[in-house]
Amino acid sequence: MKESVLDALMFLLDNYSEDGAMDNEDRDELAGQLANMGFEEGEIDHAFDWLESLAQDEDDAASTDCQPWSERGQRHFSPQELYRLTVEARGFLIVLGQNPMIDRPSLDRIIDRAMALDLDEIDLEAIKWITQMVVYNRPDTAHLYAYMEELALPESLRRLH
Repeated sequence: MKESVLDALMFLLDNYSEDGAMDNEDRDELAGQLANMGFEEGEIDHAFDWLESLAQDEDDAASTDCQPWSERGQRHFSPQELYRLTVEARGFLIVLGQNPMIDRPSLDRIIDRAMALDLDEIDLEAIKWITQMVVYNRPDTAHLYAYMEELALPESLRRLH
């Protein structure tokens, strides 16, 4: 899996319906557009699967054996995360984790979805897009989407706002 899966996800984010609903006809149309843009069938399928996984019920996450974070707890990156997430991406995630606007389950979801891409290297720009997608697809954090859009802007443009 290469950067093109992330590019396909960015396209889907831009073209995904506002209410998050996508029927087979919508999926087929978007898949056709992605194929015409040069994406391979496997990349397209993985992008749709990845995006649809964001819509999973919170109950699915709650049913795992994962222990909830304590208020004083600090998340450490696993060896695989350290290897694949660039220093800048990890720094961004640490800042997000310290920001009261992003809850800890959202931060864990961002990291989970980043690692699910199977990219060799996940850089700052990729983690910003993933953050946007996770925030956009979590109903309890939809109000943060404008804030996330600003974070996704290049540094030079953010200074202009």
